[in-house]
Amino acid sequence: MRVLVSGINGFVGQHLAHELHRGGTELFGVGQQSEAAESIRPLLSGYAICDLTDSESVAKLPLESMDAIVNLAGLAAIGLSFEKPITYMDVNVGVLSVLMKHIKRLNREDLRIVAISSGAVYAAQQRMPLKETSTTDSTSSPYAASKLAMEKVGLDSYADGLNIVIARPFNHTGPGQGVGFIVPDLAQQLLRIETGESNKILVGNLDAKRDYTDVRDIVRAYRLLLEKGVSGEIYNVCSGTARSGHDILGYLQEASGIDAKVEQDPNKLRPSDNPVIYGEHHKLTDDTGWQPSISIEQTISAVIPYWRSRKQ
Repeated sequence: MRVLVSGINGFVGQHLAHELHRGGTELFGVGQQSEAAESIRPLLSGYAICDLTDSESVAKLPLESMDAIVNLAGLAAIGLSFEKPITYMDVNVGVLSVLMKHIKRLNREDLRIVAISSGAVYAAQQRMPLKETSTTDSTSSPYAASKLAMEKVGLDSYADGLNIVIARPFNHTGPGQGVGFIVPDLAQQLLRIETGESNKILVGNLDAKRDYTDVRDIVRAYRLLLEKGVSGEIYNVCSGTARSGHDILGYLQEASGIDAKVEQDPNKLRPSDNPVIYGEHHKLTDDTGWQPSISIEQTISAVIPYWRSRKQ
């Protein structure tokens, strides 16, 4: 199987490259960097620098020889989307739209596409756990609006004969995730205390409970959706368990052996922090056999050494 992965240099893209390579997949990577990330270079049969919102650039990609595409390219930080709503819409919708139009021109109705949306598209004030049929809300953030618009492009493409599956991953974390998300942000702050650079950590709303899944479980779900997902369907990818920011901080403190003075920072509070959000993955499990296999404690235990190594 030959698979093109867009956004391959990102946090999830690098983990996906390792997951697919272990299964014998021939990988072609796409990114905006001058070369593939060092950790995945030996895994790739090819790499291209490409602006996926530009149709001329996309036309140069070897899509004719691919069996599948996993589209990870896009903007993922929810908080930043409030500052750049137009950019988020242009990128997150534009990438899939340009890809789908080019695949249609190639008459590649057989080409399997896995498009990555987000569990952030769901309206928070409703019955939990969230299912694929739960109510969505494009007003919760510009990020959510861009992902719902992207999903519409995907479903319209399916109606036009293309072979697309949409994944809605909930919060995911693990070694390699950059700042801007709760686990790496708290981990970095704890390690600054360890090195004497700080004497406290600043937090947002730690009462909010969210559904966290290890990135290695997430990319295994993407591989299974490539192989077994039903075209035209949307799948939640989540743990099915809600954990608070206090829980996450506690796991990080236990894994690092660092106690910390905690202060709330108003700048870290989001306009729409809802108390409890978690999902249900029964549809994904029924169709592919996927189950989360890595506990949050195991995830955190891998994150701390990663950030310690970065500080050396």
